[in-house]
Amino acid sequence: MKLLFLAILSLINFVSTNSYANYCSGSKSRAQHKTTVATPEENDYDVKGLKFNLSLTNTSTYVSGDVTTYARTNIANFGLYAFELHNAMTIDSLKINGQLNTNISSTGAVRKVTLNTPLAANTDFTVQVFYHGTAPGGNGQFFTGGLHNISLPSGTKLMYSLSDDLFADDWWPSKQSIQDKIDSVTMWLTVDDTLKAGSNGLLLNTTSLPGNKLRYEWETNYPIDYYLICVAVAPYKEYSYYMHFTDGSNDSMLVQNYYYDSAAFFTPNTKSLLDSTGLMIDHFSKVFGKYPFHQEKYGHCMTILSGGMEHQTMTFMSTPNIRTTLIAHELAHQWWGNSVTYGKWEDIWLSEGMATYTEQLYLEHYWGSAAAKATRTSVFNQVMTQAGGSVWVNDTTNVNRIFDGRLTYYKGAAVAHMLRYMAPQDSLYFLGLRAYQQQYKYGTAVTSDLQQVMQQTYGKPLDSFFRQWIYGQGYPTFSVKWAQYLGMTLVKVTQTTSHPSVKAFQMPLQLKLNTANGDTTVTINITDTANYLKFNWGDIITSVVVDPEDHIINKTGTTQYDPNLLSIDDAVLQEPAIYPNPASEGWYVENLLPGAVLQLFDISGRRIWNATSSGQVYIPATNLPAGCYLLEVRSLGGNKAHYKLLK
Repeated sequence: MKLLFLAILSLINFVSTNSYANYCSGSKSRAQHKTTVATPEENDYDVKGLKFNLSLTNTSTYVSGDVTTYARTNIANFGLYAFELHNAMTIDSLKINGQLNTNISSTGAVRKVTLNTPLAANTDFTVQVFYHGTAPGGNGQFFTGGLHNISLPSGTKLMYSLSDDLFADDWWPSKQSIQDKIDSVTMWLTVDDTLKAGSNGLLLNTTSLPGNKLRYEWETNYPIDYYLICVAVAPYKEYSYYMHFTDGSNDSMLVQNYYYDSAAFFTPNTKSLLDSTGLMIDHFSKVFGKYPFHQEKYGHCMTILSGGMEHQTMTFMSTPNIRTTLIAHELAHQWWGNSVTYGKWEDIWLSEGMATYTEQLYLEHYWGSAAAKATRTSVFNQVMTQAGGSVWVNDTTNVNRIFDGRLTYYKGAAVAHMLRYMAPQDSLYFLGLRAYQQQYKYGTAVTSDLQQVMQQTYGKPLDSFFRQWIYGQGYPTFSVKWAQYLGMTLVKVTQTTSHPSVKAFQMPLQLKLNTANGDTTVTINITDTANYLKFNWGDIITSVVVDPEDHIINKTGTTQYDPNLLSIDDAVLQEPAIYPNPASEGWYVENLLPGAVLQLFDISGRRIWNATSSGQVYIPATNLPAGCYLLEVRSLGGNKAHYKLLK
């Protein structure tokens, strides 16, 4: 959804900048943010399609016209149709299946209609609502109203919608349920012929009407969530072009941009930024899978937002604030949030966190790993400005908690990177992301769905990772001691956590060991509050850098030489992790001491495989017969341990 200059906001803890005031200053007075639909009867039907036929202007938030909802009943004896429309809107008339119905009751924005004849389950029906009124106007920013009417210093007037999170009912009769995606939307917008009206999908036609009016006829045939339906009206000019996919398909797609009717808002720099959008669409199509709405378009309507809003196929953003990372963020939402929508508000990090991390993927691809790392370090630091807080939203009645910059955006992005760091190979991370997108395309998903896909892709469980980093709170502080003697090196890593919800984070941790002859990086598998790594290495360590590439949210405590470590027997060192077990193609063995000797024996005691560990070992099993095998692990200190492996 919105990207609101989080890099700036976070520097002062999200409390005092004008941008943050615009971001959350609050959210219009509602009785309480919904955790579900406004009234249970809305779950009794499924929205299949919408047809808008509205008259709008750029000088006010006045709306008049009608909206037809095409729906299907979910229950037997369906006798009550419920929807949401702000009480500032007057319903002129309402038809169900073409027949006038006046049995309408209203409680606030909740409207209920008693059907003349109840309908059977799985019955298609239509509801056409004719209405008019002036929507409660927003101030141009998020969470202040469904429609926004703004005058620029130049005199240009704009009117545009911002329905996220629960403001669609300010301007159209809606069912605000993120689980009920709408299969298709036709949007007819009648405006003065000096104006343009932007919306989702493709502009199929513009029809001249009496009174110097034009009707813009938009249509999208991809499933869409209610809050992603949009309108924008202004004396726009258009800058559009076709981008080309380099996936071998020879496909091209429209990139359509509506900008202010003023040269001051469309500079050569702005044009260059908009031109980069096509390149990003092509690149992200390779990263996440082909742009999910490629048979229609992508583009922008310029507004005065302090960030951007990822309306499906047409993002709203402000020209003075446009930048490539903002374009990347909102474009990423077309996959993360639009094509695959979070199934619960608690899981909104699947949209905002992933889109925020995509900014780093953009930087990594176009500007290099150092640029991505610099941003990642900043993101990690902002997460650690407070000791607690989970990515998973624990209070969906609070809009500021749902869209919390530190947790939903930044910590969500940090977790997205750490999930990549956990991959056995980097390519598997992106393979998993594409598999998730393909499996849940045009639908909804929750965190456990992503976990399942990534587990299948990685071939190992991720329960502790998601439990600690998504549902848990806080971060670790790692302290390091080391000792060396006659070519043997022993490293001890201890951790404390910033929040009691997690006793000990379990992650592979990289340590850069600096010496006079250069440096080397080793990995220790962190499983507890105290962890040991023992290996043969003759260079004298002068210092240790914890997590040198910033792959983990963490702080560094003390790092020091401690000769007392030499008295520790290697029997205290960690047990190896072996997975999958049983296996069909092979076993991974992790948490090994470098230099440990591994031998695999069959049931008769015959040695059939051996290797020396450098941290992780793969034991092939494709050519082995099904059965039981014995793995012997011998440490440098001479201790032995045996493990049963099954194929």
